[in-house]
Amino acid sequence: MDAKRKEVEQLLSAKRDIDLRIEEIQANCKHEKQVIKQVANRDGFDIRRVCESCGQVVGYPSAEEVQSFLL
Repeated sequence: MDAKRKEVEQLLSAKRDIDLRIEEIQANCKHEKQVIKQVANRDGFDIRRVCESCGQVVGYPSAEEVQSFLL
């Protein structure tokens, strides 16, 4: 195995470990403080309700909240 491939595999392994840790933190978070933010998607951005502590998308804002966010 060449050095670049080995490095890529090590980085992908570390990324999987980090992703699992983030999922664990988000699963145990109570999402007490939520904010309205733009969140990236495949086509651009969506406006969503996001936990301020862990960064997990937790829902959709109301129409009034979207208007307030956009102004």
